[in-house]
Amino acid sequence: MEPRKLPQNVPAEELINLLPHKGKMFLLDHLTQHDTVARTLESESLVTKNHIFYDEALDGIPSHVAFELIAQSISALSGVTGCERGEPAKPGFLLSLQNYQAHAASFKAGTSVHCVIKKIDELENMMTYSGVAYSSEDPEKPVVETVITVMETTDLRVLGEN
Repeated sequence: MEPRKLPQNVPAEELINLLPHKGKMFLLDHLTQHDTVARTLESESLVTKNHIFYDEALDGIPSHVAFELIAQSISALSGVTGCERGEPAKPGFLLSLQNYQAHAASFKAGTSVHCVIKKIDELENMMTYSGVAYSSEDPEKPVVETVITVMETTDLRVLGEN
């Protein structure tokens, strides 16, 4: 695989090749910014009535879905990093979710969710990221804030060893 520098705005058509998520579970519409050195990334996800997590009673998606959008943004950063290094993306596993705060019940249909992630710690193959999700209704006010720890590996067999 040849190293390839990606543009800042990566559309879903290209992004889907960088993430393991497929079909209706592929939730990101595009990346708006990424920095593989600083380990930051920003993504956008549209909230439509066709969204897999759309709830008619909310006329949108529950705010806790932002946790999955943030997790997919972390996965996207791994995919972008691998692409720019000429390596396949490493499989990642969620280890913990900490300090989860939701400041609203939902993201309304017709809006978009803007996720911002930043690596805040690393120990061997474990990384901790801060994640914040904003609604296009009020792009300055966080709707969801959390800290997520993930583990990347190049060998899935390590998960089954005693």
